[in-house]
Amino acid sequence: MSVLVTTESDAPALADMWSISGQLLHTPLYRRTHAALLAAAIGDRDVALLDAACGTGFPLLELRRMGFTDLTGADADVDLLARFRAAIAADAALCDWQPDLIIARWQELPQRIARRYDVVLNVDAAIGFMDSWLPGEMRAGEAAILARVTEVLRNFHAVTRPGGRFFIGLQKNNHKGNRYYPMFVGRMQLGGIEAEAHWNMSYDWQRRIKTWVNVVTEGGRTHEQTRYSYLFDLAELADLLRAAGFASVEQLPTPDALYEDILMARRGPL
Repeated sequence: MSVLVTTESDAPALADMWSISGQLLHTPLYRRTHAALLAAAIGDRDVALLDAACGTGFPLLELRRMGFTDLTGADADVDLLARFRAAIAADAALCDWQPDLIIARWQELPQRIARRYDVVLNVDAAIGFMDSWLPGEMRAGEAAILARVTEVLRNFHAVTRPGGRFFIGLQKNNHKGNRYYPMFVGRMQLGGIEAEAHWNMSYDWQRRIKTWVNVVTEGGRTHEQTRYSYLFDLAELADLLRAAGFASVEQLPTPDALYEDILMARRGPL
């Protein structure tokens, strides 16, 4: 496997950007710990489950190995979905699994997905990045940003069946006391090359924008890449879930080893 690193001027694809930092963060132990937490909270292995930010397959691959049977993935990036399929084909224990993988942005979920699910996931702290990957799409101003987040949460509500549950993750360092947070992502050999990644995060609570500087070192070369996400804390996210129509919201206990908090929102009955 080759290690691909790009600079900001290269305008990398989303799949390329996460190819190193994602692997360094999502170690096998991290993936198992995260999926076990979700599995314990969900319980029934036969629920119809949609991961609305499935990317390259985390945590659906782990949930499949744990016995979940009815799994659907959705993502807007075709390269990430291609890597998901490649990961399935490369695993002898999963190679006969053919999950339904749907190309869909969160902003169009109800139009692209007619089915309603018992469980919907949006984990790995993905929610703030809803408008980050296409130039000019990010909203400006607190009111516009929070309205945009609520709009997308309503789409998750729409694909959750009455009485069903929605699990959403948010970075643990998204709290009002933070203005700057350096995070060591990980270090390991990738394709025979020593790789290391750090995220340097700055918080502008007035503008509701979080700046992420992804610093990757591989083979002695260091590269930086800057991306932006919307900014809100866990209590605000819980309020936005209620505003989007969910009847109740509770927080799951998460170990320190996981870099995100997880909220479980339940859709009310008809």
